[in-house]
Amino acid sequence: MAKFDKSMFAYLQDETQRLPDTNKVWDFFGASIGIKKFKDTVKSFGGYLQSLGIGKGDNVVLCLGNIPDAIVGFYAINSIGAIANLVHPLIPGDGLEKMSREMNSKAFILFDEFFYKYDFLNDSDKPVILCSASDFLPKAFKIPYNLFRYGKVKNIKYDDRIVRFKDTLGKFQSKEVEIKGDDIAIYMHSGGTTGVSKTVMLSNDSFNHLADNAIDLIGGGVDDKDGMLMVLPLFHNFGLGICMHTVLCGGGQAVMMPKFNPKGACRLIGRARVTYIAGVPSMYSKMLACGKFKGKKLKKIKNCYCGGEKISLELKRTFEDVMVRNGNPIKLCAGYGLTEGGICCVNTMDIHKDNSTLGKPIKNNYFAIIDDDNNFLKPNERGMIVLTCNTMMTGYYNSPDLNKEVFFVDDEGRKWLKTGDIGYMDDEGYVYFVDRIKRMIKISGINIYPQEIEDCVNSFDGVLRSCVIPYQENGKNFLKLYIVMEDGAVCDDGFISSLREYIGNNLLKYNMPKAIECVDSLPLTQIGKVDFKKLQAILAEKEQK
Repeated sequence: MAKFDKSMFAYLQDETQRLPDTNKVWDFFGASIGIKKFKDTVKSFGGYLQSLGIGKGDNVVLCLGNIPDAIVGFYAINSIGAIANLVHPLIPGDGLEKMSREMNSKAFILFDEFFYKYDFLNDSDKPVILCSASDFLPKAFKIPYNLFRYGKVKNIKYDDRIVRFKDTLGKFQSKEVEIKGDDIAIYMHSGGTTGVSKTVMLSNDSFNHLADNAIDLIGGGVDDKDGMLMVLPLFHNFGLGICMHTVLCGGGQAVMMPKFNPKGACRLIGRARVTYIAGVPSMYSKMLACGKFKGKKLKKIKNCYCGGEKISLELKRTFEDVMVRNGNPIKLCAGYGLTEGGICCVNTMDIHKDNSTLGKPIKNNYFAIIDDDNNFLKPNERGMIVLTCNTMMTGYYNSPDLNKEVFFVDDEGRKWLKTGDIGYMDDEGYVYFVDRIKRMIKISGINIYPQEIEDCVNSFDGVLRSCVIPYQENGKNFLKLYIVMEDGAVCDDGFISSLREYIGNNLLKYNMPKAIECVDSLPLTQIGKVDFKKLQAILAEKEQK
């Protein structure tokens, strides 16, 4: 369709034509930019990139957190038909060097405070644009922030190749490029549905369709009175697709938070135009615990979405109780998505069955459950979750064998994506997640899903968080359960005994952990999930000693 067959930037321009030039695109510590000036800034930076010889199909590394430079940089890359290679800003120097060399990246847009990590760029001939959080800060914040960062950036030697982002603006105007909806717009790095780290290729129309699919979902439409608390990063599908592209295309404002802290988030909700929040369970948990998530500021919030991992029943109830006490009886809505498929399924205020479901597929998304032979299963039968939608990835970068593994075509010619997740659907079309296939463990020939055990354990009084990992003794698989206790709860022999009884009453005997250990904390990923891979590596290292 012509509406989507264009660059993401062109789609944004078309969708926001109705807005006044002064409509604010972002809120960054109180500073903002009008939509007309924003578009002009994007075109100016896009022209600068073209002056470097960067053209359609070239990839540019964009390695930034949630600062305005990242939004401008992304749309500028997109506006000239280049590919935004979105990279986590905490990537080690060796990792960035290897990735960019293998992918032949043409330029780098980086956070200046981290430039010291990238020694390989000192001897490179590739252009480097260095960004600072102070580029778009209000004047009152610029001086103290620049003093704070001075020690990290004082030794940077700027020249014709290594330049400041702010010095590139206002000097060029981008030349028009023919860009189609199915042109690759984004490289996003993911663990992949196979569990192997891969680069996902995503097109313009996949994100333009996502904005269209989701715009009715979030409050029946976003307008210039709305804003999204933008904590999730641009290199995350939800952060880029929902918190940025969908909200901006609707005329809403991205209320940017470079680094999450709970009290700061609560202050932003009070000060800024925050009507929507999207985050992970740990984010909501910390906001509730900080003591500042309360008051009349909560009444303006229209919807809160949560993904990344399953929401505990206790967190959901606590959140909703707090909202009711503050005069806003909204629900904490769980959603489901993946880098390869976008945001596909979500609970809403209207479609909201219970805590265990992920809701129903959103517009233009269709789910099914299959067995090992790609046969479609009946309601309530467990198998792999597959989906077909207009937001699917084009494929994995330079990985034809993996693409054959994750895609299949049914008898009606529809292309389906295998998610790598185990789940089921009920008679009403609600989707349920059980666990990742890569986490499945066989105990005595029985398939065990750690997530089910963790869900059970997390519902037990006194448990804050848990993680189950496998280990071996004499060639046999066993389960080890790690527990983080709630404040004030005691992990003694009586507690462990009661917990074992609770597990035994709720799950099959094969799900019973052989070992249970209470720990002060569990390693978390950057978006707040329990990092079971890291925990497993720690256990393996201990076993080798």
